[in-house]
Amino acid sequence: MAQATEDKPFFLTQNRGFAPISAKDDLLHPESFKGVTADSATETQYFGFSVPEANIHALCYLWHRPNLRIVTGGAWVWQGIKPFAVQSELFDMRTFMNDSVLKNDLHEYRFVNGYGVKVLEPLKRFHMTYSDPVRQNSFDLIQEAVSPAVMFADGNHFEQTMKVTGDLVLRGKQYKVNCYSVRDRSWGKPRPEDIMPVPPNSWMTGAFNDGFSFNCNVLDQASGNPELKGAMALGDDQTVNGGWLYRDGKVGLIVKANKRVARAPGTLMPAGVEFEATDEFGRTIHVRGTLVAASTWQTWGNVNMMIALMRWECEGMVAYGDCQEALWNDYYNYMASR
Repeated sequence: MAQATEDKPFFLTQNRGFAPISAKDDLLHPESFKGVTADSATETQYFGFSVPEANIHALCYLWHRPNLRIVTGGAWVWQGIKPFAVQSELFDMRTFMNDSVLKNDLHEYRFVNGYGVKVLEPLKRFHMTYSDPVRQNSFDLIQEAVSPAVMFADGNHFEQTMKVTGDLVLRGKQYKVNCYSVRDRSWGKPRPEDIMPVPPNSWMTGAFNDGFSFNCNVLDQASGNPELKGAMALGDDQTVNGGWLYRDGKVGLIVKANKRVARAPGTLMPAGVEFEATDEFGRTIHVRGTLVAASTWQTWGNVNMMIALMRWECEGMVAYGDCQEALWNDYYNYMASR
């Protein structure tokens, strides 16, 4: 496994290609942290799902810090726009659990709050469950891969398009889940909690059908966001940190992207997004997104994470997917000064 030399997390590091992947990559990677002494050394597992017709979105997370021997994570589901995560119909993230909860690695685990994941077949099928009878919140879901897992060149991060099916009960109301989502996993690097002097970063995903999905990871660009000046003004060639296009059975690395974001006054949530992306095979997609549901999670003190479900339009097709954004303290102060 390649050892990363970058101290930046994957979403701020330019990906130059793809690397091999194996079934073992759906388990923990203790060997990848040799020489990584930072307290913020991180391994993650993210699964999401949505019920777009009901404006429901979800983020389910495991965040392991092996050098501190702690785990943070759990389940989070909300309907519509929730300015703060604790306003969500379901917000049950536990912090600083002892990592003995991972005694069976990632084969199967369950947090003290009832959130659990079982690997049914690595890189292919997963069973997610959660139950809180007091608040009448629960879900029982199967995540099944519909695309290859895409490993980034450094061998420390991958993403994969999933079909999610099952049942959700939210505050006593029952919903059927039948959606797409793009999961991801990261390991082997620190995830520093420094203030980052950069504009917002968007991790955007969508799946139009089993054979057409995308991921694009792009910082706000000065060309499409004219309010950015000075240190916040980054050229298009400085902003594309990763991405891929899966279409016609072929995964292509995104080599060029242009992004324009309309942000809601006050909250700065991504009310609308337009982007164009071109992959290494010369295939280009033009995508326009409108906000369906969103909330925020202050994952650590110096960053605010906007987690949004977008309705994407492309070539007459409609998809739903994530627009997850990181906004740091410097950007908020920059915008306030304007």
